[in-house]
Amino acid sequence: MSTTPSSSVTEQLQQAFRYLQEGQLAQAEQLCRQLCVIESAPVDALQLLAVIYAQTQRSALADQYFLRALALAPERADILGNYANLLWETGRIEATIEYCQRAITLKSQRPEVFNTLGNAWFRLGRFKDAEASYRQALHFQADYSEAHNNLGQTLASLHDYRAAEQCFRNALAIQPDFILAAENLKLYATHWLEPLVGRHLLLRRYGVEDAAYIKACYQNQAFMQQYNRFLARTISEEALSEKLAEDQVLHPSQLKAVNWTIRSGDSEQAIGIAGLVDIQWLHRRAEFVIGIPDSADRRAGSGLEATLLIMDFAFNRLRLNKLMTIVYADNDASLNNNHALGFRQESLLKQHLRDPDTKGYIDLVGNALTEAEFRQKARLAKLSRRLLGRDVTQLA
Repeated sequence: MSTTPSSSVTEQLQQAFRYLQEGQLAQAEQLCRQLCVIESAPVDALQLLAVIYAQTQRSALADQYFLRALALAPERADILGNYANLLWETGRIEATIEYCQRAITLKSQRPEVFNTLGNAWFRLGRFKDAEASYRQALHFQADYSEAHNNLGQTLASLHDYRAAEQCFRNALAIQPDFILAAENLKLYATHWLEPLVGRHLLLRRYGVEDAAYIKACYQNQAFMQQYNRFLARTISEEALSEKLAEDQVLHPSQLKAVNWTIRSGDSEQAIGIAGLVDIQWLHRRAEFVIGIPDSADRRAGSGLEATLLIMDFAFNRLRLNKLMTIVYADNDASLNNNHALGFRQESLLKQHLRDPDTKGYIDLVGNALTEAEFRQKARLAKLSRRLLGRDVTQLA
């Protein structure tokens, strides 16, 4: 095994580090490999080579050289932290936690170590521990955009959506082109949770207090025959309350649905139910459902106003690209309303479902309205100006 003067070793290490910073990984690797074959290979050369192997997806070699470095310097917090990151990237969660904690015990103040530890806790579902770790990362580096975003995701998992939203905004203020933070902000924005307010109606997200009204809708056989023949009509009010309580703490993006009771603006008495269900965020589409049991309320234009509020929410707040409706083929009134509002038929599913009561087969009609079509609907613009006092077909 050869030897090299210490001054030359130092110079080669410095040059290798410069190569690494400049992204010239092949040159950095060559220098480090030369240093790692000499007698008493420098710890920093072993670690630098391990980092290069990790960055070039050669995990087994990276693991080998990190362990060689740690055998020579078991109390180097920087090596422990870098090795913990490799462990995280290769899915060894428990070991990630162990090496992060060893680095922290040695007074490491590197924010990356706390961020990696937070990632590991998050993967294990230990969200409070993850939150504490991300906050420590931000204590040491307040402008750490990745830690802000990760803290936001953790707070969303803890159902603190307003705080999560602020974290995503913080991340974007630091790094405006942070795509993941921008997506998370859209996904967990608190406007999902806010009521939709019209001139005569209020649409409020389902809550436990709505159990009695929703159950009454489910037990209205004539109404459910057109709204949804397959919902569990025999569910008890207690069981329904429990389900509503569970759903209420979750964000609509986690449920992939947002459901509202439609309420009279004056009395706030419930007159109907509506929702966006099967929300496919990746594809920016959702299914739109609405039902108002009392024909007198339907004749008063409540269904139209509620629909315009939901279109405004879907296309202008959520920025969805497409709304769909699935209508029973024998529901002529709903089909006519769909077409009058600009939905166009996309499919006819013949004998697609089996009626739970009659055991006969049911045809379904699939309708859709895209954002581009919505923006061009002069009738919707006119109706929304009259009923809501604003043109919802245009972005504010």
